[in-house]
Amino acid sequence: MISARKESNKLEEVIKLCHVAIAKQAEQNAKGGFGLDDYTDGRTVGGASLARNILRLLGRG
Repeated sequence: MISARKESNKLEEVIKLCHVAIAKQAEQNAKGGFGLDDYTDGRTVGGASLARNILRLLGRG
């Protein structure tokens, strides 16, 4: 029972982190888009893409 609760908490944390990454990209888009710093912009887009894929695999997206 405790192990199941720990796993559930871990899954909730992963889902929360995914939503944060997706929100970060949406916020960047709302601020006028990308282009000032290609490296950081690429990390933001890549992180959001990875987050969407994780949520899709978990059946949450």
